[in-house]
Amino acid sequence: MNVTNVKTGAFANGFDKFCVNCGRFFSAQIMDDGGGDAVAFCPHCGEDILLSTIDSLLNYCAERYADPANFFTAFPFDEPIPQSRTGATPRQVAIIIASVIDRKEEKLPVTVENTAAILDYPAAVVAAVFDEMHITETEKE
Repeated sequence: MNVTNVKTGAFANGFDKFCVNCGRFFSAQIMDDGGGDAVAFCPHCGEDILLSTIDSLLNYCAERYADPANFFTAFPFDEPIPQSRTGATPRQVAIIIASVIDRKEEKLPVTVENTAAILDYPAAVVAAVFDEMHITETEKE
């Protein structure tokens, strides 16, 4: 079995499959044996319950009462994440997470207020991202 190329992703993160079992995104490979899309199972866990569209991912989230912000990399970077209570774009989620990591590594306090002020984002958006991504606020050590 020879891999000839990787399909263009259905999700904004470049991947075209999402495994419901292990929660990983991956790319399907097109085989040169004429068999077409050879992905029937997740290469990480072996399960066969795979999603391949944004709509199916949103339905998956709705069925589990999960906020799609948890899968922020799957959505267009500068558009609000559909059906997310955060009101954030994937870019904002990524920047908030990076800012929190930087501040925690520097042993600086991390709060909704100082993160919102540093990034010039609405505090309500930052608070919702903190809540959804389980980011805990810290005090200066």
